[in-house]
Amino acid sequence: MMIRCLAAIGLTLASLLSTPAIAGGAILCCENAEGRRVCGDVLPQACYGRAYRRVASDGTVIERIAAPMSEAERIAAEREARLRELEEDRRRMQRLQDRALLDTYRSASDIDQREQRAIGEIERDLAKARAREEQLRQTQERLQEEAKLHPVGAVPADLTQAIRDNQSELAAQETVIDAKLKNIDAVRARYSRDRERFKTLTTTPASR
Repeated sequence: MMIRCLAAIGLTLASLLSTPAIAGGAILCCENAEGRRVCGDVLPQACYGRAYRRVASDGTVIERIAAPMSEAERIAAEREARLRELEEDRRRMQRLQDRALLDTYRSASDIDQREQRAIGEIERDLAKARAREEQLRQTQERLQEEAKLHPVGAVPADLTQAIRDNQSELAAQETVIDAKLKNIDAVRARYSRDRERFKTLTTTPASR
């Protein structure tokens, strides 16, 4: 009988100590809907869905528990977390790009030289394209003059086809020239960005 009583007392004590609010004599308190303080050994129903705190017997706040977030607050928190993640990804990518930039160029003059070489190669191709364009224009003029020697509607089929083929190649060559010019602009813009970033990365705070 004595053993059973001791066992029952032991279970009761274990149950009491397993409740955080009871352990150490702490109570749970919050402000209810009317702004009045409500406390209890267990969380009062008036505190459900509200921020509350664990308070020691001497009135010291042991822990503060925030109120559950509303759906709008949860969505806003998730959005902010996503924005922070995206910003960290951007910074990580920027660090990688900066490291690659410093590994690519030895100095600002190295950037200038590489830019000149890159543009020089494009300009050589551009010169060839323009020379070809001029040849096609001259051929077009010659074919048009030859076509004028024939009565209207009696231009030979092979001459008509030659004019069409030449016009088509001339249009394609003009497209090539336009692309080369845009490519030069793109190369200049890229090296300009590299130059500015390189300057930022290699300028010491004391020299700014």
